[in-house]
Amino acid sequence: MTPAKRLKRLSHLKEKMRELEVLFEETESTIGDLTDEEKRSLKGLASAIEYHASKLKG
Repeated sequence: MTPAKRLKRLSHLKEKMRELEVLFEETESTIGDLTDEEKRSLKGLASAIEYHASKLKG
């Protein structure tokens, strides 16, 4: 991958991570309004995201 393509890809990934951060903040602010089913669904999604994020750390 060329340095320019790599930089563009990293920039895209960072933007997507920022979008996820905003979504988590929005979810956290409305957590009291969610049903138990919705909370379970979001917890599963959060677990998947945490798993992939842990691979970035390693």
